Amino acid sequence: MKNMTKKIFHLFPIKFQNRVREFYKRKIKKETPIAKSSMGVEYPMERKDYILPKKKNAVTINWIAPQPIIGSGGHRNIYRIVHYLSSQGYNVTMYIDPQDPNNPEYVKSGYEAYQKIKDNFFDLGCSIVYGVDHIEKCDILFATHYDSAYIVEANKNKAKLCCYFIQDYECYFNPMSYQYLKAYNTYNMGLYPVTSGPWPLRLLERDFGVKEGMYFRFPIDRSIYYVDSKVKKKQRIVFFAKPYMPRRCYQLGVEALEIVKEKHPEWEIVFYGSNPADYANVPFEFTNFGLVPTICELGDLYRSSRIGIAFSTTNPSLVPYEMMSCGAAVVDLDFNDSVVSYDSAKNISLAKPTKEGVAKAVIQLIEDEKKLEKQVQNALVFCEKFPSEKEMCEKIERNILKQLKKTRSR
Repeated sequence: MKNMTKKIFHLFPIKFQNRVREFYKRKIKKETPIAKSSMGVEYPMERKDYILPKKKNAVTINWIAPQPIIGSGGHRNIYRIVHYLSSQGYNVTMYIDPQDPNNPEYVKSGYEAYQKIKDNFFDLGCSIVYGVDHIEKCDILFATHYDSAYIVEANKNKAKLCCYFIQDYECYFNPMSYQYLKAYNTYNMGLYPVTSGPWPLRLLERDFGVKEGMYFRFPIDRSIYYVDSKVKKKQRIVFFAKPYMPRRCYQLGVEALEIVKEKHPEWEIVFYGSNPADYANVPFEFTNFGLVPTICELGDLYRSSRIGIAFSTTNPSLVPYEMMSCGAAVVDLDFNDSVVSYDSAKNISLAKPTKEGVAKAVIQLIEDEKKLEKQVQNALVFCEKFPSEKEMCEKIERNILKQLKKTRSR
């Protein structure tokens, strides 16, 4: 019988025989298929994904997310809404873009991503898949950064609604280059934008003619960030200092604070937000808090400070709003219509983006007690409008379901 099978097999064309041999060769060796990341890097597709059972008749929402980074506020925001949607009974899958699979800090499977996110953030309660080559059909597909926007664009036929979770104007992460243009072009793809704060959405409306979209305000944890009348404010300026993050304009802050310290040496200046060793060659006396261990201690730091400085030229993070909620008067840059992020110039001191301009704004607060107190009170009222984490997620949920309904009706 075996000999008869061999004789019949050899009657087929050579090309067919070779294909059969190759199939069995792969099966025996259990070869791992090769795919490419969004950066064009080849990586082995490991099938150790974290898969949960699908719920019947539930809306399916897929997310393309970057590699998890411990301590990242941007990643926490993504995980926040993913966790919420999972808890509300939607079928949610997160696809991890391998990006640079050779990076030793990066996960190499869906299960490894699940464990890392669970250990350092929280349990997302959704399926997690490593790789972006086999995205399943869904109702809603989300991009979360400009590389993933291209993945969504390539898979738009698999989704009824394609969305773009935008936390920064990512063009500004790059010098004028192909990478700048690559990020820029994603805002012309027609993806429904869900933006962190009103500023990115205003920019998309102004520069790209975007007519549909929504923004959400950051959630403020009022159990951590609050005013305590029992805590005496110090003559302290707290500077969110990130030397290796260009959009945080670290050197501008240092040069401005040198002028402030020269005029008001009695005021303490605190640097925090990076490794203590990163604050080298600061030309004046300052207090080095480095990486503050817990957010509770961060709240204590803000409560004890009278003035906070937090720059971000691509969209504010939670930092200035958390400082405001603790009763600190905040200084940011008056640049590219940044007042939109704060509703009114009454809530914030917006400085010209020069060392003299920033120093002037800080010194005015130091020397004008009434101005400082008025700004603090205005900012507290402003921050009262900010949602809880649940309220933020509910707003996003309502908007994407409304947009999905509109898309289906078309």
